[in-house]
Amino acid sequence: MAHSSGQTSLGVGSVIAGTYAIEGLIGKGGMGAVFLASHARLPGKKVAIKILHAEIADTESLARFRREAEIASRLGHPNIVEVHDFNVMPDGTPYLVLEYMVGESLAQRLARGPLTLDQTAQVVRQIGSALTAAHREQIVHRDLKPANVFLVPTEADGYATERAKVLDFGISKIRGSQTIKTQDTAILGTPQYMSPEQALGNHAAVDARTDVFALGAMVYEMLSGRPSFPGASIPEVVFKVVYEEPTSLGDLVPGLPPHVVAAVHRALAKKLEDRFPDVASFVEALTGSPLVTGKRPLVLAPSDGTGPAAPTAAHVGDGVVRSTGSEAFAQTIGSGDHGQQLVGTAQTMAAGSVGPAGVAAMGPPTGGPGGGA
Repeated sequence: MAHSSGQTSLGVGSVIAGTYAIEGLIGKGGMGAVFLASHARLPGKKVAIKILHAEIADTESLARFRREAEIASRLGHPNIVEVHDFNVMPDGTPYLVLEYMVGESLAQRLARGPLTLDQTAQVVRQIGSALTAAHREQIVHRDLKPANVFLVPTEADGYATERAKVLDFGISKIRGSQTIKTQDTAILGTPQYMSPEQALGNHAAVDARTDVFALGAMVYEMLSGRPSFPGASIPEVVFKVVYEEPTSLGDLVPGLPPHVVAAVHRALAKKLEDRFPDVASFVEALTGSPLVTGKRPLVLAPSDGTGPAAPTAAHVGDGVVRSTGSEAFAQTIGSGDHGQQLVGTAQTMAAGSVGPAGVAAMGPPTGGPGGGA
């Protein structure tokens, strides 16, 4: 598809598809921009218009952009951002029409400090509900991180609450699907939250347990206020993800129940088979309450088609977060500008960095996995 050079110019008053009148810019990042718009025929209805910059709208980027729309629409889950439409402007610029949300990302919330155990549990239950719905459809998010979870203030039964919304399924994987082509050495994800199999570029191994690892890394940070694998550079973080164990969460947060510490560290296991088999099991171990009452946890069938069939019943989220009284404000929706996202070949990780093959070749630090100084 041909595109004009430079970024699409949308100003206040511009109308897209004769329906969406641009009111202003919400935010922008390296991949695109998000605008606030109003519906021309539905007074008072606000939407967010997410566009992909023309200069990066190659075949693969377009496929990811379209996938984001298709997956969110297909899942239709209360804890996943709602996508109303996907289309292309006359100049060839693709855009998504998303629900307009007022609130803040989980990354912004964590910038003010860690959450309490109760707050963490309630956010995690909602994220877990969204991921379980996605995994039931054989969809693995692959880029779960605090910047891709949005907290929307609302109220229910007279209480101020928040609803967690999972964003950006653009680099998700559908089991058995090759819709999006990637190089064998490509790394997809964000270093601080990517699993060892992602860090090594092993796409074939990615499954629901990959998202379990990312959620475990998020819970670790939500409770401790620091990442599970801190580092000054991408290669350092990736190396730690593959070979080093995180500092004990119990040492960082004295007084945490032992079952919480054990659950988080199991979710962060290096080997897929050592993690929880699914998100529902992790959430139950963490919070002490089943995520899906009366239904067996979801277990994805192996890629060869063998194994138990996934349940077909739809699941609706059952947790809300009590408001902390923080000021709500509009925030970029899934712009990809929060956190250090790593999407590309191993060689583009950073100047002088080591790719997945290099990380594997270096081997674990002295003392074996989890060892080191």
